[in-house]
Amino acid sequence: MWSGIYVVVASILWSTIGVATLLSSDVVLMLLVRSTIVALVGLLMCRSRSKASLVVGLILGILFTSYIVSIILAGVGPAAYLLYTAPIWSSVLALRYGEKSSKYDFLGMVLVVVAVVLMTYDSVVNHVLSIYGIVSGLVSGFIYGLYISVVRYYSSRGLDKEVSIGAMPYIPLTVYPLTLYYIFRGFAPGNIHSSLIAGTYLAIFCTLIPYRLFTMGTRRLSASTASVIATIEPVFASIWDYLIFSKIPTLTLLTAYTLMVVALITVSVRGR
Repeated sequence: MWSGIYVVVASILWSTIGVATLLSSDVVLMLLVRSTIVALVGLLMCRSRSKASLVVGLILGILFTSYIVSIILAGVGPAAYLLYTAPIWSSVLALRYGEKSSKYDFLGMVLVVVAVVLMTYDSVVNHVLSIYGIVSGLVSGFIYGLYISVVRYYSSRGLDKEVSIGAMPYIPLTVYPLTLYYIFRGFAPGNIHSSLIAGTYLAIFCTLIPYRLFTMGTRRLSASTASVIATIEPVFASIWDYLIFSKIPTLTLLTAYTLMVVALITVSVRGR
């Protein structure tokens, strides 16, 4: 069987994060449930006390939170596309570890900048997106890029397990303080039932299963090939946005989305 099918299924599962988030009546409780379940599973499978696990776990917790904020402010489709500016950020951050940017990196960055300008223009003219939505999406993309670069750094030193399942138990260290902050500010739970379902779904079908599938796929695929295949995630996110929430992107947004996919593919195949 073609190994890429694992990456395809993982990407499709990841594309449903936004849907589960917007269908949950209480994103704070949903985030708590997701983080707690993945942390417990991580403790059962790998009890790592390494610095690598701690650092990656903290970053993942911030990523989980920032992406949910981006989904709420920007919508399912735009949030997913803005998240996928991550390879651009990771290329820049990798300079700290001695990696040099290529002409493909530069071209990808230019395409992303043009895409963001188009999205900003569209938000001003058509009020489809808010500036806050765009900024939150770029922030989540930057954090995702930071996560990729840090994982790349530790994985190259043989700490693959520590930065994958070993990092899961440390996610609550970031998530719990952030969610408790809202609780102390007078947070009142909404529909607990729907939030529990959404949080459990995210933990199992958008965290544990897809991460495992992605790992299985990349065993026989190059990193660049897996990255290109994963570009179907924002595409499917836009499809869910249209089918479930009836959100139709404007021509300007579609152009921006296309530029981002081209940028991701350009950066991903730089090593070929």
